[in-house]
Amino acid sequence: MNEQYHQMILDKQYPSGEEDWYCPTCGRRFLVNWEPKFKRTIIETGDEYAVHSGGKGGLQFGSMQVTPANNSIPEEEPRPSIEDPSLAPWVEWLDKVGFEDLWDDEI
Repeated sequence: MNEQYHQMILDKQYPSGEEDWYCPTCGRRFLVNWEPKFKRTIIETGDEYAVHSGGKGGLQFGSMQVTPANNSIPEEEPRPSIEDPSLAPWVEWLDKVGFEDLWDDEI
């Protein structure tokens, strides 16, 4: 794949906390509000096909790449059988409680 990588630069941070980011390579520009809820406003689209990344204070942001783990369908986990000896104490307790009769009483 022949992707271009561009570095975003923080240009200004306004007293409101809003940040103005730009890409010197293609002219992409957007405003970012982190609080109270993340919001990004694109001012200039620039090269929409380039991968843009950037960061401040040791944090980096960039594009997210999603790839499938594998092409197979995950196997369903085996369900334990009621006959499983490790479940015997629970089966005994359920029988003692008598859940079937709990909601049969009239109010």
